[in-house]
Amino acid sequence: MVDSAKERIGFPDGFYSLDDEVLIKQQYDDVKKQRETHRKEQEKFEKEREKKTAAEMREAKAEAKQQEAEAAKAEMAAKQQEAEAAMKQQAKAKKQKADADKAAKKQQAEDAIASKKQEAEAVKAATAANARAGPMPRIY
Repeated sequence: MVDSAKERIGFPDGFYSLDDEVLIKQQYDDVKKQRETHRKEQEKFEKEREKKTAAEMREAKAEAKQQEAEAAKAEMAAKQQEAEAAMKQQAKAKKQKADADKAAKKQQAEDAIASKKQEAEAVKAATAANARAGPMPRIY
C-alpha cells in the first residue's frame, strides 16, 4: 500500500522520511474519504431518484384511475340519458295510444248515437207514413 503510494507521489525507494510516510498515509485516507463520500452521495442521489420515480408512477396510476372513473361516469351518464330518452319515448307512445283509443271510443259513441238517431228517425218516419196511409184495411 505505502510502496505504491510512494511511487505515485514520486518518491523513489529509500528517499523518503517518516513525515513523508505520514503525509502519504494522510493523502491515502483523504482519497478514501472522498471516495466514500462520493459513494454515499451517489447512493443518496439514487434513492432520491427512485423515490421521485415511484412518486411519479403513483401519480400516473392515480391519474389513470381518475380518468377511468371519469370515463365510467360519462358512460353511466350516457346510459342514463339513453334510458331517460327511451322512457320518454315509451311514455309518449303510451299517451298517443291512449289518445287514439280515446278518440276511437268517442267515435264509436258518436257513431252509436248517430245510428240510434237514424233508427229513431226511421221509426218516426215509418210511423208518420203509416199514419198518413190511414188505417190498415181489414182482410176478411
